[in-house]
Amino acid sequence: MDTDDLSEMAYGIIVHAAQVSDTLKADLGARNLRYANEDDWLRGVQKLLQKIIQEPDEYMDYWNLEEEEGVTASQIQEIAVYLYRRADETLARPFPKRNR
Repeated sequence: MDTDDLSEMAYGIIVHAAQVSDTLKADLGARNLRYANEDDWLRGVQKLLQKIIQEPDEYMDYWNLEEEEGVTASQIQEIAVYLYRRADETLARPFPKRNR
């Protein structure tokens, strides 16, 4: 699947991630290659976000985000919580209604 195939709601998750971290944005966008459809991508994104919520320091250290982007662990955790909720909202809406 390509990011061009994502609905507006789903693509919004990537856009919001970019407001905090370019690395997280790229990580979420690159994951689309692993999935056949948007719902599977959203569930995969939620798995990553759940890991970040539980262990933000691990994600920070892996990507060296504090030094590279000036992002703190609390910032990455907060955006992960927000994006997880947006993924839930997107999954709850039928696909044809996600572009509104």
